[in-house]
Amino acid sequence: MFGRSNSGKTQLAMQTALLSAKSGESSLFIDTEGSFRPERVAEMAKARGWEADCLLERIVYVRSDSASEQMETIRRMTKRPATASCRLVVVDTLTRNFSVELPGRSNLSSRQAALDVHVSEMARDASLNGRAYLLTNRVTFGPTRDVGIGGRTVEQLVGATLRLEREPGGVRATLASSGESSLMQMGTRGLD
Repeated sequence: MFGRSNSGKTQLAMQTALLSAKSGESSLFIDTEGSFRPERVAEMAKARGWEADCLLERIVYVRSDSASEQMETIRRMTKRPATASCRLVVVDTLTRNFSVELPGRSNLSSRQAALDVHVSEMARDASLNGRAYLLTNRVTFGPTRDVGIGGRTVEQLVGATLRLEREPGGVRATLASSGESSLMQMGTRGLD
């Protein structure tokens, strides 16, 4: 999922982790922005009449402040008892640490190479361990349209892309896969 700030990426990511917990599965939530709020997840659960505490226990939270921490969390996931059985991995926001540590055009090739390794390791883990990955990402503001940061490096190993845009009265979500697009409309309540 990608979109501008305040387009609902983190809310949808937390909602996905909550739904995974409700189905009895554990998930790993890697937070690079400091935006995960367990109290918000509890509000979402309570709004549905679900017991929040037992669901929150199924969401393993990791705050990652560097690209190396972020990558190491994925690499060690199968060796750690708390994360070995996770069926869903959320990375919110995928490129943040890479952009902070390797900023600007002069670091583009190094940043893309490191990001390629990370995305490849996640794809390998998903394949070998049957995990689903949900990645949120920022956009860069292009002259004609917003573009997901990471470009082809990220796109090449992602099965589907969801672009979120905040509009008056709700969020517009454009689903694109293999060059085909379809449009969905979600009201503001759809992200609650």
